[in-house]
Amino acid sequence: MKKVRALQILVYIVFGLFVFQNIAADFWQGFKDGYNDGMGSTDGVKRYGPTLQATIDGSFISQKNNGEMKIGDDYTLKNIIISSDIVVNNDKISASWLLNVIEIGLVLMTTVIVIRIAYLINKVIVNIVEGTLFEPQCIMWIKSTGMLLLLFTLTDYAGQQVSYQELITKLHVPLKIINTSAFNFGTLVFAILVFILAEAFKQGARLKEEQELTI
Repeated sequence: MKKVRALQILVYIVFGLFVFQNIAADFWQGFKDGYNDGMGSTDGVKRYGPTLQATIDGSFISQKNNGEMKIGDDYTLKNIIISSDIVVNNDKISASWLLNVIEIGLVLMTTVIVIRIAYLINKVIVNIVEGTLFEPQCIMWIKSTGMLLLLFTLTDYAGQQVSYQELITKLHVPLKIINTSAFNFGTLVFAILVFILAEAFKQGARLKEEQELTI
């Protein structure tokens, strides 16, 4: 039973670190922005809003009209992309309040989904240890985990799209923002595997029931 408890704790630790990894950076950046705003006010330097992390097209700083840059005699850079922290110095540049609300809502939803997945995985672990993995309740928990994984991929992608929309409302010419949103196919494949596992357990439960009836 100690091994089971250790495994359950490990599941919560892993999922907790996942949430921390996705949220802690934003909190830390917000703290630094607040500190810098305070220091800037004393120096007469105005900053508006948080520091924006964006991937931008670097052609506007190139030395050639076609978006290329010569480096020494041997190299020419093409399709230049810059990952940068951008500070907005114009109080008239801001994102729609609706986008901010949607982004916060998606972050909270993603956090709840991750916590729920960890909870269901621990429920399944207990059923496996107790030998009740073929019970309808356990199969339902596995299917629910698969559904939550699918929902996670959708909310994660939607969150990336909303963040991109926020950036393009705040950052204008000469900056050209590149949409780096990517669908999480790894999680999608994992969700499919979970559904396959649930179906295997379902067939196992059917065979077990037939065997008991035969006996």
